[in-house]
Amino acid sequence: MEEASARPRRRTALFWLLAGCVVWTLAVVVWAAVALLTPDAPPPEEAVERRAAMHHDQHPGTRFYVPTYAKTQQDGTSVLRYRVGNSDDSGVADFLRTYDITAEPRRTGPSEERYADRFDGVRRTVTVVYAQPADDEGHFDSAARITVRAR
Repeated sequence: MEEASARPRRRTALFWLLAGCVVWTLAVVVWAAVALLTPDAPPPEEAVERRAAMHHDQHPGTRFYVPTYAKTQQDGTSVLRYRVGNSDDSGVADFLRTYDITAEPRRTGPSEERYADRFDGVRRTVTVVYAQPADDEGHFDSAARITVRAR
């Protein structure tokens, strides 16, 4: 008699165990589908680049520079920092050409120049600090650190 009453309990337990496995499997499939089909969010540096009008999509061409620092300050100013070499392939002239900076430079120190321009309604101030000061003719021929402030 005991054996007859244990069978319905086993069937009920087996039913709930199988139902739990099916629900768990469906949950894993849905989680995997959402994880695989949801596009990745762009990195926060990309938003700073876009706000400063320095993102590579905003400037047609195949060249672009990757910032070493990209933050938005509390007052809403986007700050980007770049490092460039002193070659034709990676230099200040190429950087200025790549990002359509056509303003005339203003010398602010023995090894520093500043450019101010507007691009797509964004006011940008580009500060170029060279590794070595200018020669007697005022030409720079060295690597540089470039800081872009945009508002």
